[in-house]
Amino acid sequence: MSTSLAEYYRGVEAATAALASAPATPGARAIAVHDAVQPLLAADGTVPRACHSGCAHCCHFPVGVTFAEASLLADAVAAAPEARARVLDHAVITSQLGWPALVGMPCPFLRDDRSCGVYAARPLPCRALASSDAQACAAAVRGQATVPRDEAAFWRGLGAAATLATAAPAGSRELRSAVAGLLLADPSPEARAEAFLIARAVP
Repeated sequence: MSTSLAEYYRGVEAATAALASAPATPGARAIAVHDAVQPLLAADGTVPRACHSGCAHCCHFPVGVTFAEASLLADAVAAAPEARARVLDHAVITSQLGWPALVGMPCPFLRDDRSCGVYAARPLPCRALASSDAQACAAAVRGQATVPRDEAAFWRGLGAAATLATAAPAGSRELRSAVAGLLLADPSPEARAEAFLIARAVP
């Protein structure tokens, strides 16, 4: 088994165990998986990390979220008028853009001080992308390089995200579209699930 595949299944195993005892609500399920997987994503000293507070290059890449994560994010900003409005505005602006055109667009949760406004609720793609070179990340946003990532953390996060995406409604959707849909939907579980399903799919 390749190293990347082995790390992927470490993420799957951690997420599966967390979901087995997680509460039924989507947001709580996301929290359970995030908490279980976070130790697997932490720096272990084998790969130097350039990530630090205020470095926000990775906040300019498109992100796919599961229903549980979209629910957690929507709940995090539902009572915050400015953040809610920003998500809805971003969803309208980016709705007609192709996925590659989203590279370079700031995340609606990115604050003016370049910090994350929903850091505790950030989804797995954000948690698992750790870079060893901030300048390379800046170049990647401009399409001139690739992110030199911590491969073990990346694949563990991918496995956990794939596992979380199997929960109904299944799949992943683009962050802005998914969160905006849930914010605008009737609060019933059925309406929120339907809003997620019609949100923009991850290619």
